[in-house]
Amino acid sequence: MRRKRKMYAVLGLVLSLALAVSLMSCATSQQMKTLEQQVQQASQDAKDAKALAKECDCAQQVEKANAAAMRAEKAADAAEASAQKAEDMANKAEMIFNKQMKK
Repeated sequence: MRRKRKMYAVLGLVLSLALAVSLMSCATSQQMKTLEQQVQQASQDAKDAKALAKECDCAQQVEKANAAAMRAEKAADAAEASAQKAEDMANKAEMIFNKQMKK
């Protein structure tokens, strides 16, 4: 009989300790709010990082477009120079032709 009492006492003590530990491990509402705020902040940080990545991607595209524009401008300048040279040669050829016709 005494053994059963001691066993029930020990069992009650173990259950009481288990209950105490489980209650202590539960988060308070303040801890839950803090955790929720941290999650929201992390989510916002992720959104900001994603937007920044898009901006970087856009900035890279703008840089590429600017580089392409510069190349196109150089090509246009070269074409203009070639056209001017061709026009000068055509004028020179016309002068030679006119000289030959006068003779």
